Formats: sequence, C-alpha cells, structure tokens
Amino acid sequence: MGFAGFDDNKRSDVEEDGKMKHSFKERFAYWFDTQMQKGSGALIRLLAIFSALAIVLITVLLVAFGYSEAAFGADVFWDSFATIINAWMPYYSDGDGSIVYLIVMAVAAIIGLLITSVLIGIISNAIEEHIDGLKDGKSRVLESDHIVILGFIPGEFTLIKQIVLAAGSEKRTIVIASDVSSEEMRQAVLDNVEVPKNIKLIFRTIDIYDPASLEKLSLAASRHVLINPMDDMKTIKVLLAVSLLINSTDNEKVRVSALVSKNEHRFPDTVAANHNVTTIQMRNAIARMVAHSCSQTGLSDAFREVFSFEGNEFYYISKEEAYGMSFGELSYRLDKAVPVGILHEGKILLNPSKDFKISEGDRIIIFSEEADSAVFADTQYHEVPMAKYRSSETDRKVAIIGYNASFKLVYRELSENISEVIVAGIPEEKKESVIKASSVSPDRKLTIFEDDIDEAENMTELAKKVDHVVLLSDYSLDDEEADIQSIFRIMRFRDIRTKNGLGFNITAEMRKKSNLNLIREEEHMDYVVASNMSSLFLAQLCENYELDWLYKEILASWGNELYLKKAKDFGCDGTYTTVQLRNLTLSNNCVLLGYLRAETYESFFNPGLTEEIQLNAEDSLIVLSEN
Repeated sequence: MGFAGFDDNKRSDVEEDGKMKHSFKERFAYWFDTQMQKGSGALIRLLAIFSALAIVLITVLLVAFGYSEAAFGADVFWDSFATIINAWMPYYSDGDGSIVYLIVMAVAAIIGLLITSVLIGIISNAIEEHIDGLKDGKSRVLESDHIVILGFIPGEFTLIKQIVLAAGSEKRTIVIASDVSSEEMRQAVLDNVEVPKNIKLIFRTIDIYDPASLEKLSLAASRHVLINPMDDMKTIKVLLAVSLLINSTDNEKVRVSALVSKNEHRFPDTVAANHNVTTIQMRNAIARMVAHSCSQTGLSDAFREVFSFEGNEFYYISKEEAYGMSFGELSYRLDKAVPVGILHEGKILLNPSKDFKISEGDRIIIFSEEADSAVFADTQYHEVPMAKYRSSETDRKVAIIGYNASFKLVYRELSENISEVIVAGIPEEKKESVIKASSVSPDRKLTIFEDDIDEAENMTELAKKVDHVVLLSDYSLDDEEADIQSIFRIMRFRDIRTKNGLGFNITAEMRKKSNLNLIREEEHMDYVVASNMSSLFLAQLCENYELDWLYKEILASWGNELYLKKAKDFGCDGTYTTVQLRNLTLSNNCVLLGYLRAETYESFFNPGLTEEIQLNAEDSLIVLSEN
C-alpha cells in the first residue's frame, strides 16, 4: 500500500541503485543557485565566461557563414568583442557585409547591454555590501589603552556620558560593541550625548558572547572592559567570554567590571582575582539606597552627586606635607578637597580616627573636583570641644508598596526610628515571605494592608497613616511595565498628598532613567533608578579602579555609608565655617562631604575651608559614617 498522493508504479525518478534521477533543468538550476550563493566574485566569473562564449559563438557564426566582409577571422573576433563589451550598435554601410551581419551584431550589442547592466548591478551591490560592512564595523579595532563597553541599551546613555565627562580634555577612545546595528548605535549616541573632539567613538556589531568575535575589539590591549547592566545570565556569559579571551593572552593589566543582581551570581573572589574581574551586587546596593532615602529625603540626590563625574569625585593623592600629621589636623588644613581616608600599607582606611598618624608613603583619599585641587591652608586651627550628635528623630511609620526579592534587605535597612511598617500591594503567596522577612527586626510592628492599594479610597486611607511611602519595583515585570506601574502610583500619591495637605515623602525604585523623564521631579520625592546608578558605579570603577574597595564599602551594609544628619542634632544651627563643621563631624566619627538645604533639597559639596555656612535646624550635613 502506498501513501496518499504517491503512486507506487511511478518511480521513474529513482534509479535501481536507489539514487534520485534529476533532469538537466533541475541540475542546471541547482548549479546556478550554488554559484549565486558564492557572492560577487563568483557572479563576475560567470559573467566573464558567458561573455567569452558569446564572443566566440558570434565570431564562429559570422566567419563560418560568410556574413562578414572582414578579411581575417581576428578582425571579426575583435568586432564581436568590441560590440559586446561596449554594448555598441554597429553602423551599417554597403561595405560592411550583409543585412544578416547587421542583425547578428545587433543581437551581440543587446547581449553586451545585458552583460554591462548585470555587471554594474553586481559591482554596485558589492560596494553597497562593503559599505554596510564598514558601517557595522566588521574590521578589527587597532587601538590600545581604549575603554570597551559591551552591550548597548537604547535610551540609556549615562555610562557613556560619565566616561566622556571623566576624560575631561584628555584624548580617549571608547569602543561600544553589541548585536545592535553600528549605525543605529552611532546615531542614538550622537543624538543624546555631547561628544567633544578629544573623544573617539568606535562602534562594532558583534556577538558579545563569542570570544572569537570579542577578539576583534583588541580587549587585551584595552585599559578597561565594562559590561553594560543587563540581566545576570547575559552578564555572566559575557564575563566568561571576556575573561577567557583576556587570560589567553596573559595580559594582567586589563580590568573587567560588571554589575549583577544576585549575590550567587558574583564571581568567587579567587576566580575574580585571577580574571581581573570586579562584580558588584547592584540589587542590594539599590535596596539600601531605597531604605535609607525614605527617611532621609534628598539622600538619593546625594548618592548621584557623589558617584557622578559632574562635580566632585574620589581620588588618591600623595602629599609630603601631610607626613606626620594626624588625620584630624589634615582635615583642618586641607582646602578645596575633603580628606575621607588613607591608603595605608595597601589597605583603604575610610574615615579613620582623627588621631591616626599619616606615615611616609601613605596616600590620601580625597573628595574633590580634580585630583590636583587639594592645597594646604596657612591658617592653623585649634580643636575646640563640640557637642555630641543626638538624633531627634521620633518614631515614624512607613508604607512599603509592592514586593520583590529585595524586600527583606529594605526592611532590615530601614532607620531605627521606623516603629511600624505597613505592607501593601503584595500577592497572596508572598505574605508568608513578608512575615518571615520582618523577623529581622522583631521590635518593629508589621501590618499587612489587605485591600487593593490601587483603589483611590484605599490609597488615601493608607497615605493618612504614614510618614514615608516606599514604592518597590516589581521584578516579575519587564522594565517598562514595572516603571509604568510605579509612575501611576507616584502620580496618585502626589495627588492625595496635595488634596489632603499631607506631608509624607515618597521614595520610588525605578528601573530606567528614560522613564524617570516622563514625570516631573519635586520636593518630598526620592528616585532611585537602577540603570542610572549602575552606570555611575561602573564609570567610577573604570576611572578609579584602585578605589573599588571604597565604593564597595559605601554601598555595603558594613563600614562607612552615606548619610544625611540634621544640623540641629549636631547642635550647629547657625553660622559656621567649614573647618568648624569638619571638626564637629570628626568629633562624632563622621567625615563631612557637604550639606543639604531643607527648603530646596539642594546639595552643596566640598565647601571652601574658610567659607561661612548659615545652617537652619532642619538643614542636613552630608557625611560618611558607620551608622
């Protein structure tokens, strides 16, 4: 029995040995298709063979039948060749031969016209393909000491902007590679980033997960490789491909930096050391910023200022004049730069004791606009006992809207004066996780708001009960959906605050900087944008790799962190010089970076040593401190 549509008696296309028979037409079509796939070179060869056969055929035809009056076959061959190559219709006169000669040569001219047209098309396509190839950047990057950014995220340009700012007037080459079209990347960057003449941008369209493709970027000759923030699985694949390529060249100078979300996705320390890889767990850092910002309005702006290259940054400097000084005396005398720590015997000591003696060979870690900004003031300052810090914060309530993997850390990192947390907008299956997470602070009251938080009446009821509102991003949604959900909640809470004359502040965790531009920033509002902060940290690692431990400490739950402390809690509302405020904060184990105006939420960093600062009771000092 045969299958439907198949006649067992008709097997003329199968030979006895089991091989399929094919007609000449099929074989020719297959051969021609195969030749066409070989590219422009194969097409030109076919065209040349066809032209030669046509010339020979026409020559033989004219000579054999005596259609031409030419005396020699070579003359006929030349006439045929010239007619086909030039696609030139011959001029006829009585001495040129018969009318058949004219017809044959006309056919030759038409064949020549077709050949010329096809040849022009082939060459044109080949040139266009080559130009497209150049646009995609298929050639090897012949640069050294360049910065390589792997991965391109449309709409996110903070990392590129920060590297450009960090370069200042120095010449620098930045290579951006992704699977996105080079022309598309180039146009997007040039439309959104002001690129000065000293910056050279190179774009390459490659497979960033393939070591063979990455080799075209000359990673082994680069100064730093940055992996643009993406999901952990992609980041790890790129890290493995990069480290494999770099270590195959035995180049220990190249540094690689990346950010991951989960702690289990960080490279182990020994592996990271062997591969020159630095990975920072960004999700935990974002969670801490969210937790601290909700009770310290304006802190997120302070974080952006500290880690941005638009103002002051952290630097290492060597100052022989500082040898033998205590850290306290250095703080009283160093102008145009804030001393924040010491690099002593290869270890970073951030916010050391004011009695710590600076030894020969120690390097000072400063916070200033430029590495060479720091100067010593001639004036001497005699330490005067100052008041001790006493927090005036009363017990406060905070509402956390939403749930994600960072919930437990956010809950744990909330200020000690948060006496109650009301959790709303969480799935039923996550309630047990919320209750379990709250066990880290058993003295803090936990309330689960059961009603739908996106209903106006319920949102208003909750808003009237709390002093702070925290909006967590939903990690189960993609970036756009999660941010749109947060934006709608922000707008509704703002409306409720205005209509009811309430004073609560809002801290929102956003995923993309481009989405933040859709809503107007205002007072009582802190935005912690994952993509923006991630790019700032990567740029800092790129420019100041030796300070990676400092950044990790500031972002971690241990050691010194960034805080806003009210002026009234230091007992310093009034007029003070910077040197007096430095003395005051050092006496309380803090390093003064700047201050924040309560009325405008405007931050001021690295004020001059003798500058007089008028502080109101609600103004805040921006400090590095252990708690």
